[in-house]
Amino acid sequence: MQAGKMSVGQAKLKMTLWNAEAESTSSSDLYLYLQEIGLPEEVVTRLHQLISNTIKVGQKVVSIGKVVILKIIEFVKAHPFLITSIGISAVVASAIYSLIVSVPFLGQLLEPVARALGIGIVVTGAVIGHTLDKKYADVAQNIVEVATEFFQLLIDVFSAISYEVVFS
Repeated sequence: MQAGKMSVGQAKLKMTLWNAEAESTSSSDLYLYLQEIGLPEEVVTRLHQLISNTIKVGQKVVSIGKVVILKIIEFVKAHPFLITSIGISAVVASAIYSLIVSVPFLGQLLEPVARALGIGIVVTGAVIGHTLDKKYADVAQNIVEVATEFFQLLIDVFSAISYEVVFS
């Protein structure tokens, strides 16, 4: 059997396990988690709509929305540098594309070159991010911990200052 291909039985087993994981996670807990990680409210609302989607497969109902969201969260947690570098490179690629295309007269001619350059930048960012994920597996967790501690310190400082200003 080739790597990457699975039999029907393996696919059914995998979907059953994923559905069991999804069913063990309540929709409200998942909704709260999406809010807590700092996603914009519009995104959280759209994802919450996706969470409630189900499909009927044979005699079973599969919570496909929860499965998709849980797998995306799992992927993002496992590859933080990849996600970050793709996001940054996509913004850079969009900016370069917009600049090239906005050149009067030549912009229309250079548009295919700008598109290819943008794709190349995003692919390069993805490769760099993937390499960083493999090289610094524990660094991402450490960065999250440091950022959390820093922002908690910042909140404490601002709370103390505001308490002094308001009540003095």
